[in-house]
Amino acid sequence: EVVCGAPSIYLDFSRQKLDAKIAVAAQNCYKVSKGAFTGEISPAMIKDVGATWVILGHSERRHVFGESDELIGQKVAHAQSEGLGVIACIGEKLDQREAGITEKVVFEQTKVIA
Repeated sequence: EVVCGAPSIYLDFSRQKLDAKIAVAAQNCYKVSKGAFTGEISPAMIKDVGATWVILGHSERRHVFGESDELIGQKVAHAQSEGLGVIACIGEKLDQREAGITEKVVFEQTKVIA
């Protein structure tokens, strides 16, 4: 399967322009479906514009925005329960690789999404 990950503002545009054989993924979603979460996008919103996938746990979300493994696990569970396919990103930072703890880091990240 081929999936194109697009910024949320371009999800609808991407769905319209891409061949129907290519799926569209949002680059993030929130962990709950209702409430006042300014700036967040819900799985329902993603599906409303024809996207069927979401990318969660990207290194930029983890390191720039401080998203924890637990939060990513909650997002994954919610996205799946709402019918989205999930591309779950895992991986270590350079200092973790150099410290020889890659397996430990990846196991901890995987544990909350499995």
